[in-house]
Amino acid sequence: MHILILPSWYFPPGTQEIAGRMFHHLAGGLREQGIDARVLHSEYSTKGPLFKNVTFEVEEDVPTWRTTQFFPPKGNTFIMKVWVRKYVNDILAYIQKEGKPDLIHAHSYLAASVCASLQAKVKVPFIYTERLSGFVLQKIPKHHYSILPGCFKYASEITCVSPGLLDRLQPHTNKHIKVIPNFFDERIFYPDASVQKNSVFTWVSIGEPANVKGLDILIHAFAGLKKKLINVSMHLILIDDIPEKEELVKLAVSLGIAADITWTGLIHQTKIAAILRESHVLISASRVETFGKAIVEAQACGLPVVATKTDGASYIITSSKQGELAAIGSPEDLMRAMGKVYVGYSTYDPSTIHALAEKRFGLKTVIHQWIKLYNSALS
Repeated sequence: MHILILPSWYFPPGTQEIAGRMFHHLAGGLREQGIDARVLHSEYSTKGPLFKNVTFEVEEDVPTWRTTQFFPPKGNTFIMKVWVRKYVNDILAYIQKEGKPDLIHAHSYLAASVCASLQAKVKVPFIYTERLSGFVLQKIPKHHYSILPGCFKYASEITCVSPGLLDRLQPHTNKHIKVIPNFFDERIFYPDASVQKNSVFTWVSIGEPANVKGLDILIHAFAGLKKKLINVSMHLILIDDIPEKEELVKLAVSLGIAADITWTGLIHQTKIAAILRESHVLISASRVETFGKAIVEAQACGLPVVATKTDGASYIITSSKQGELAAIGSPEDLMRAMGKVYVGYSTYDPSTIHALAEKRFGLKTVIHQWIKLYNSALS
């Protein structure tokens, strides 16, 4: 089965960027199950070269075709149509050289709009998977709405990553939408009883941008908890390249906790997993989260989680054995949840937390769901 994975965003080659890496892992997981999965991504942006650059590399066992070229921001309907047409031509060039794929798996509506337009040139069934928080935040650009109907109309199957996101997507179509979650890589994220926890109780948060991830709320809650538990040593680790770091550092200084926060910057997933295993609790203070991959990865390492009641966190954390949920946007309630997990930390069993995550979100579990859906779409 020849599956072409079409991401709407993808990490630059040779970098540690997290964005879009899940699509690479999906292709890798499919290939391990005997599926000929490949990735094609065209990056038309203001950062691209003046002349089109097309490359092919086998990136960590995944055949990957990349196109880069300068392109203006997709700021109106006309430019959007030009962008779609250029992307369609890239797929046609791929088909001419590599043959027509049995199925294209388009991730998010931009990639799906390309697949919808492709149908006028060559019929290739495609699955449209949505995970974008813009549908929750109602921040899809107005001039993009003209391309949405085709995504839903021509897709053989439609999926999303959580029931909450499904509720936002369903008004756009009469078709049935399935929920297939994100997964974690068991080779990277796993519990290890031989790893000694940090001597100081350590909280971890992963991701950016700051407003979406609620990092201001988290810093206020962390400061409040330290003030409440004045004799307890605690530390907070913030992972990712956070553009708003300077403002957040000023906030931490004003609250007197700057020395209690570590900023790692952008680091490799294996390093993230190592930090998780040495830490005690993951915190997700997000204002919006369609899924919450960091939550699943932390649980895979055996960590309890404190998370705000986003669509994603509410879908993942279904038992008090996994951690505690808090109200969105409330430093006070986040501090309450953090305090509850801290006091009851000894009652959380890493093996149980890992098992619950593996049962629902393990790589093999989710990959088998995709293979089943691919077969259904082709039948």
